[in-house]
Amino acid sequence: MYNVALALITLAGLILRSVFPRMSGLAWTTPDFLILLVVFNAMFRGPVRGGVAGFLVGLAEDLFFGRFIGLNALAKCVAGAVTGALTRSIFKENMWVPVINALIGSLICLFIVFVFGHMAGARWYFSLIVYQGVFEVLLNMCLVPFLYGPFFHLADRMLKLKEEPEAGEGE
Repeated sequence: MYNVALALITLAGLILRSVFPRMSGLAWTTPDFLILLVVFNAMFRGPVRGGVAGFLVGLAEDLFFGRFIGLNALAKCVAGAVTGALTRSIFKENMWVPVINALIGSLICLFIVFVFGHMAGARWYFSLIVYQGVFEVLLNMCLVPFLYGPFFHLADRMLKLKEEPEAGEGE
C-alpha cells in the first residue's frame, strides 16, 4: 500500500511540475517536488530502498520530461541513497532533519544533472545553473515544513501497518 501511495504522489509531483508556472521573479525556476519525495522516503526506508525509489522516481521524471533518459534517475538514486544513509539513526520528528536533507538531496541532484548532462552534450551555462539552482534549493527547503508533516504521518502509519503481524501469526 505504501508503494502505491508513493506512485500516486510521484504522478502528482510530475503533474505539478508540468503545470506549475515558472516564477519569473525567482530565476525562472520551480521547486522540485520529486526530490522532496525521494528524500522523505529515504529517511524512512534507508539508503538501499531510498536509492531504488529515487531511481524509479527519476526514471519516471526522465520519461515524462527528460531529454537525457537516465540522468534524473541517476541523480535521484544517489540523492536517495545518500540522504537515507545520513538519517539512519536520527530522529525524523525534528523539522531540521528533512530541511537539511532537502538541501543535501537538492544539491546532489543539481550537481549530478549538471556534470553528467554536460558530459552528454548539454550546453548549460554554469552561472545560470548556479543561479537557478540556488533558487530551486531555497524553494525546496521552504516547502519542507508544509509537505513533511503529511508525508511523515502517511509513512509512519502505512509502514507500521506493514510491520504488524497478521492475526493468528506467531501463535
